[in-house]
Amino acid sequence: MRRVLDATRVLLEEFNGLAKGDRNEVSAALERVKQAEADVMTLRTALIRELSQVGTLLVNREDLLRAAFAVEDIFGHINGVAFKMSQMAKSSAKNKKYRDAITQLLGLLIDGISKLNESIRALSINPDQSIQMSAQVQQIESSMDSDYREAVAMVMKTAANVKELITVKEVVEAIENCADAMLDAADASTILALGL
Repeated sequence: MRRVLDATRVLLEEFNGLAKGDRNEVSAALERVKQAEADVMTLRTALIRELSQVGTLLVNREDLLRAAFAVEDIFGHINGVAFKMSQMAKSSAKNKKYRDAITQLLGLLIDGISKLNESIRALSINPDQSIQMSAQVQQIESSMDSDYREAVAMVMKTAANVKELITVKEVVEAIENCADAMLDAADASTILALGL
């Protein structure tokens, strides 16, 4: 989960690099996201191996795997956001309205992933706290939904051309899809906490 949080923070760095026109920073950010995804896949394989060795001793191993897969699924969306942002024109990233909307959504995403990280870390210590953190993730995702709708409406009204409309809208939608995956992982975490 920590690697997911790190990769989410990289998205904001990538967008800031894009707004500055620093293609090297954008490329470096894409590379860091890919490396983090590879790390998560390695950790998932190790988790599956460990769970298979435990066998039936662990009653809620399916819930544990479901939560791990949900966390890993966030990475597919993070990769999508990173790629789609890399395709944005510098002029779109510098546009104050777009920059503010995307920065706001990325900030909320980082907050939500951070709460999800705390929720998952709390599973082994305090399952009740884990459930409370998952509820906070849900609140953040709900806030992101309304910001997403406002951002899409604004892009539809202010886009200078079709290319700008498509690229900015794709970025905003990718961030929203990442937030939905975050919520799925929070739900899986809640199910796991209830079984502890």
